[in-house]
Amino acid sequence: MTSAKRIFIIDDESDLTDLLRYQLKREGFKVEAKNDPFVALSAARDFNPDLIVLDVMMPDLDGYQLLRMFRSDNLLNEVPVVMLTARASVEDRIKGLESGADDYLGKPFDAKELVLRIRAILKRTTQQSKVADGCIVLGNVTLDEEDHAVSIDGTKVGFTVTEFKLLQYLLKRKGRVQTRENLLFSVWKFDTEIETRTVDVHIRRLRKKMADADLRIDTVRGVGYRLVEKAR
Repeated sequence: MTSAKRIFIIDDESDLTDLLRYQLKREGFKVEAKNDPFVALSAARDFNPDLIVLDVMMPDLDGYQLLRMFRSDNLLNEVPVVMLTARASVEDRIKGLESGADDYLGKPFDAKELVLRIRAILKRTTQQSKVADGCIVLGNVTLDEEDHAVSIDGTKVGFTVTEFKLLQYLLKRKGRVQTRENLLFSVWKFDTEIETRTVDVHIRRLRKKMADADLRIDTVRGVGYRLVEKAR
């Protein structure tokens, strides 16, 4: 029997977190909620969630700031995030998604819709995490994690150790925006004081070597990069 998925909720409205905790527990999830954004990061690390539900409009420390903290944390940077907000304009939605959110839901919302979105994200991330025989296969790109080898359309392509780690990181997070700071921390193990142009140089090298791939690395202006499949 599979263990219950763990959902962590951060919202300064206690009535809302109580309602969501009740609804999600009814759906079979294990739930933890915090109303104080300042304790959210440490509490989330302790809870080890499968998904985070995050409010945007909170005093002193808002959801965008918290999201950046999650995406820079080595324990939480891969955890999918659904953002909740009363500001649901196209611009706000784009800002949330470019900051690294996986979905964006405007208030007021139907709890059933939130549950459906959570299940869809968890299903997608579970499928993405399945790796057969130590290989990640996406489009015509195969990355062998054991042999540290990459082939494109059946032809082996030489990658440096750092290029390999960078591609591996992006493949595992396909479709999700990764900030330069997060890439530096996760791939190079540097903090954000190191020059971010290091990332840009390596991305250019990856793009050249992946010219024949069914994948491309998009630049998200002012934020970072996202690996996606090319349209066919």
